[in-house]
Parts: sequence; structure tokens; C-alpha cells
Amino acid sequence: MRTSRAVAIAASVSTVLLAYFVIAWAQVTPIRERGTDFSASYVAALLLRDGQGAQLYDQQAEHSRHLTLLPPGTVINLPFITPPTTALLALPLTVLAPGTAFRVWSVIELILLALAAWVAIRAGPWPSGSSRAARSATLLMATAAGGTYALLLLGQIDGVAALGLAVAYAAWRKNRPAAAGFWMALGFAATKPHLAVGLGIWLIARRDWRALAGAAAGCAVVAVVSLALVGPAGLAGFVSALGFAVGNTPGASTLGIPGLVASWLGSGSVPVVIGVTGSLFALAACGVLGSRSRANPGTLEASLAGAVALSLVASPHLLPHDLVILVPAFAWCAARATAADNAPWPGPVSLRVIAAWAGLGVVTLLDTGNAAPAPPGRLVPLGLLGIGVAALLVRESGARAEAPARVALAQSGRGRGAGGSTA
Repeated sequence: MRTSRAVAIAASVSTVLLAYFVIAWAQVTPIRERGTDFSASYVAALLLRDGQGAQLYDQQAEHSRHLTLLPPGTVINLPFITPPTTALLALPLTVLAPGTAFRVWSVIELILLALAAWVAIRAGPWPSGSSRAARSATLLMATAAGGTYALLLLGQIDGVAALGLAVAYAAWRKNRPAAAGFWMALGFAATKPHLAVGLGIWLIARRDWRALAGAAAGCAVVAVVSLALVGPAGLAGFVSALGFAVGNTPGASTLGIPGLVASWLGSGSVPVVIGVTGSLFALAACGVLGSRSRANPGTLEASLAGAVALSLVASPHLLPHDLVILVPAFAWCAARATAADNAPWPGPVSLRVIAAWAGLGVVTLLDTGNAAPAPPGRLVPLGLLGIGVAALLVRESGARAEAPARVALAQSGRGRGAGGSTA
């Protein structure tokens, strides 16, 4: 009865949220369709299709081509700043009109996000007695994340990174670290490498050489493809675009530690130094989590989720849509929490995980489009830091939670081979 009631509540709330997101997305105007974040990738894909890959990061060429898609007199500031591979991913959609391409792209990203949650749920350490309804409710709660709203409205590409992370986690659960490193690196390097610096540190701290080799291979694939698409000059333009992106977005509107500091102290050298220092501490914490997860495979879920959160919050260019990268992390933490409860879903540990996810969703929606000065300042960074701190505190409790999880895995016939890998 308790599980049925909880599933009904979770499914109802998640469905209402997703319906609201879809309704808002359906109301995007034709002009907005052609001027969303996706349109920058669409224009870059047009240049690529026309054999002008070397001009992908020529902001004047990009801007001029963009204006041809919009009504005369339109003012727009959407430079192409992502890796050349994002233009390659958008290339098939250039056969469609810009507005239609935006709609199709948004739907694809939503599907990828749901798929990422599903992959993480299937790979997670659910006890054998857990109901399918609980897993379905987890899937809905994961997909109805606060960042999904911005992902849909802007046609962003974070669903690719989320799926890469989910597939990487599944590979670790199957004791395939080389594949895990490859898929994690490929998913981020091809889309948003700046969000994965902490994950790279986490990976190095684990001293999992097979995973590191796989990650190197994933990065190499992206580098080779990018070089073929835009040439050396284009790659240099991409590096320059990264610095341009930081200055092009108001610091107080970003959701990392630098954004938190800027929302309170404004611009200037002092806030920048404080923000960078805070980001370095967050990255160092990723290393601590990686080292601990190597010694205790039972903390893989908490450790990796904490590293994802801290890697995001350390970024100087974190925005609301990027938070959907945490979708698979919530899914696998929900599985680990259910195993730790060893009771009908949702138990106390599960409820804490769900409450943390709901809280992060609320502050994400509050911070979406918000650049107002403090107080209260940006709220998302505080939520992400809270997740990181919680992961650091799992050092002992994670070991205690491992015992019932292993029993559950053994009962389900998956045994040790499905568990998290060591180095």
C-alpha cells in the first residue's frame, strides 16, 4: 500500500511537471525557434555542410549566416562555442527548416535524457524484491528535472552527455572500466568538455588505468573528428571561443561557484579570485571522492554522483539546462538507496535522495533566467555543493549499505560481476 501510494504521488507530480515543460515548449514563437541555443549549432552545421568548417568559430561569419534565418532588424548574440562535433551532430537536421529542426532536436534530447535515466536504472543495484513500479516512478522523477525545462526551451545538447555518463556507469557495474572511461569521455568531449574537468580528476584519483585508457581513446576520437571537420585553425578558434564564452555570459547568471560569488559581490578581480579558489576546492574534492571509491567499490554511486555535482559547480559557465547531466546520477543513487533501505519503497534513505532531487529541481527553476543581485543570490550552487558534501560523508555509511546491496544482488543472480569495479 505504501509503495503504491508513493508511486502514484511521484508519477502524478512528475507528469504534471513534464506536461508544463512541454506546453511551454509548444508555445515557443517562430522567431524564438530560429534564435534558440540550438540555432547556433544549426548555423554551424550549415557552414559545415557548405564546406566552410574552418569558419565555424569566425564569429562574424557565424553571425551573418544566423541573421539570414531571422526577420530583418533582429538583434541576436549566440556565438558558436561548443566543439565541432556538436555541429556534426546537428548536420542531419539541416535538411529541415530551422524551426522544424529545433523541434526535432528538442524531442531527440528529451528522449536521450529519458534513455539515460533508464540505462542507469537498469544498471543500478536494486534489491530483488523492489517493484517495477518504483523503478518507473524513478524514471519519471529523473526525467522531470528542473533543468529539463531549459533543455527543451533552448534546444540544448546536454542529453548526449547525460547518456554518455549513464552508459559509463552501466559499464562500471559490469566491470568494464575501459568502456566506462571511453563513453564518459566521448559524451562530454563531443559536447561540453568544460563541465567534466572534475570528472577527469575523479577518474585520475581512482587510478583505474583501464578507465583512463578508455577516456583517452574517447578524447582522441573527438579530437581526430574535430580536426578533420575544421582543421588546425578551426581547433584554435574553438579554444579561443571558450574564453570568449566566459566573458559573453554575465557571471551572476551562471550557476557554478563563480556565479554564486558574482551574485553576491558583483564583478571585479576579488570576486573572480574567490570564485576560482572555490572551484579549485570543489575539484580537489572530486579527487578525494575518486580515491575513496577505489578503496570501497560500494561507494561508486555516491562517489560518482558527488563528483558530477562538484564538477558542474566548479565550472565558470554552468547554466540551468546543464543540470540534466545529473539525471542518471539520481537514478543510480535511487537504486543504491533502495538497496540500503532493505525495506518497502520508499524507505528513509530513498526519501532523503528523492527530497534532495526535488529540492534541486525547485532551486533550478527559481534560478532559471535569474540574474538578480543577492540576496539570496544563486541557489543552485548551494544545492550542488550540498550533494558533494553528502557524497563525502558517505565514506563509512556507504560501507554499511554495501552489505544488504550485495545480498540483494546475489539473490537477483547478478552477483559480484555486476558490482562496481575496482582499479
